[in-house]
Amino acid sequence: MAEIKIEETIDEHFDRIYRAALILSGNPWDADDLAQETFMIFSSQIDRFEGRSTVYTYLYGILLNLDRRERRKFGTRNRKLRVVWENETQNPHLSPAAEAKLEVDEWKKSLWSWVEKLPNGQRQVLVLRFAEQLRYDEIAESLSIPVGTVKSRIFHGLATLRSMLDNRFDVQEGLRDFISRGLPNSQA
Repeated sequence: MAEIKIEETIDEHFDRIYRAALILSGNPWDADDLAQETFMIFSSQIDRFEGRSTVYTYLYGILLNLDRRERRKFGTRNRKLRVVWENETQNPHLSPAAEAKLEVDEWKKSLWSWVEKLPNGQRQVLVLRFAEQLRYDEIAESLSIPVGTVKSRIFHGLATLRSMLDNRFDVQEGLRDFISRGLPNSQA
């Protein structure tokens, strides 16, 4: 196995890990923490990486384990959706940047805010498949589950999303099309 250089790994994979963390957590502060901690753990445990998977699927595995730990630690799904400015004072120095608020507001309006409400297994596979464009086998490696389980969780996750959105309100046509399309016939 070739030597892995931490700086190059961070440069190559940080944006993808951050994006997945943002979708999982729902806000840029937690996403930044999750992404940074993912690379800290990777660098401190680099000797555990045996090369049986690609580096980025290994990093996703670390990220998903961190996300699970955070969800257990705080005991509520809504904790990830809570943002600083909901309880902020009027001091402008304590306010987050305008871009951060816009980023969170957009996320709350997106399909990913509905994905956040799914059970962990379904949520994780949908994030890895549709946000990160991972193949089934890469998702299976990241989560240490069989490919059949990945397919099942994607199927049930999409069905649950479809049901949640149909029951909640009449969805915008773009979101309905995305959910109705589901998975392509190939494993791309």
